[in-house]
Amino acid sequence: MDNKQKIAVFRFGIISPVLHGNQRNQSEYFKKMAETEYDVPGIGWIKYRWRTFKRWLIRYRKYGIDGLIPVTRYDKGKSRKIDKSLKARIMAEAEENDLKTVSNFYRYLIREEIITPEAFTEATLRNFLKFNNFAFNSQSRKARKSFEMPHINMLWTADFMHGPYLKTGRKKQKTYLCIIIDDHSRLITGARFFLEESSLSLQKTLKDAVLTYSVPQKFYCDNGKIFVSGYIHIVCARIGTALIHSKPYDSPSRGKIERLIRTVRLMFLPNISIDDKYSLKDLNRDLTNWINLGYNRKIHGVTGETPLDRYIKDSVNVTLKHISKNEADDLFFHTIYRTVRGDCVVSFKNVLFEVPAKYIGKKVELRHPLDDPFDLRLYEDNKQVIKLTKLDKNFNAESTINYHIEEEEDV
Repeated sequence: MDNKQKIAVFRFGIISPVLHGNQRNQSEYFKKMAETEYDVPGIGWIKYRWRTFKRWLIRYRKYGIDGLIPVTRYDKGKSRKIDKSLKARIMAEAEENDLKTVSNFYRYLIREEIITPEAFTEATLRNFLKFNNFAFNSQSRKARKSFEMPHINMLWTADFMHGPYLKTGRKKQKTYLCIIIDDHSRLITGARFFLEESSLSLQKTLKDAVLTYSVPQKFYCDNGKIFVSGYIHIVCARIGTALIHSKPYDSPSRGKIERLIRTVRLMFLPNISIDDKYSLKDLNRDLTNWINLGYNRKIHGVTGETPLDRYIKDSVNVTLKHISKNEADDLFFHTIYRTVRGDCVVSFKNVLFEVPAKYIGKKVELRHPLDDPFDLRLYEDNKQVIKLTKLDKNFNAESTINYHIEEEEDV
């Protein structure tokens, strides 16, 4: 995802609460948002006028996510800032060392050679900690309050859990569970084990969940690199879902998903029998049965209802945004770029695909659904041109030979 797309996703994040009707007064909301300074991708820290946000809203309603892509080029690196890796290190040190004041903490970072005095000033550190809602005096921190969304599909929360090891070939591989829960009903809307903890695994789980339970208004995740990748941002923007991240090191804010993961560890994993023949497919089959016949149909200790009954009962109070399988494939896709060779083919995953001759020597955009990497389609100006087919050398040879034979007969 390039900088222009990142900026479009950033702008969508600002206006998304208004799109879902969570803000009754648009102007008041935008004026409040205009009081904050934002770290804009490729630009740096900047403040906006509230009317700018209103123009973004109008563009999105008229043109979708493409309307939020900037039409002019922004210069990069206008301001200094703390990069992601240093940010994580600073927050970790701040949590572990109660140094009472920002001044003490700034000197500590220099003394431990985590930063240099030339990197940034104490004022920059102070603003950084304030922006991330961190205070050394624990008494000044706000008390945490429990919350629950009033309706289904207003908020889904996702996380990963380390699963059991399975034998694949001659070695054992670790599995990872990606799981999504609806905040209001506690229904598990999506869950699947994978052999890797990745953005692709997250997108596949979200796609399955959306096809089954429709599109959520908000998608709540932690700040791990998987959840902040460009792919999940653009996917959420395509389906009209606001992607929200919890603050770093704030796992209590995701209490429901944390408790659900604990339930999976205590109630599901101990009841499966894993041997050398037990596959990933078997694990996901048993997980699906446990969810559909067990968890989603059992009385929840907090709500007093089964998650499925609570979800169905509230479904009459909301407008569900359903999408078809074909629509999902058009929304959940990966994009790759290839240069067409002189023999009218492109290579992807060691497989050759035929491309029309007019694209020889050109770099083309190819897309494929998440679950079918060989279903390649060629796109031009954001429109599908053709669905590519695998190269069939035998067929091409036969056609070429017949063509030459016909030429000789004509002579």
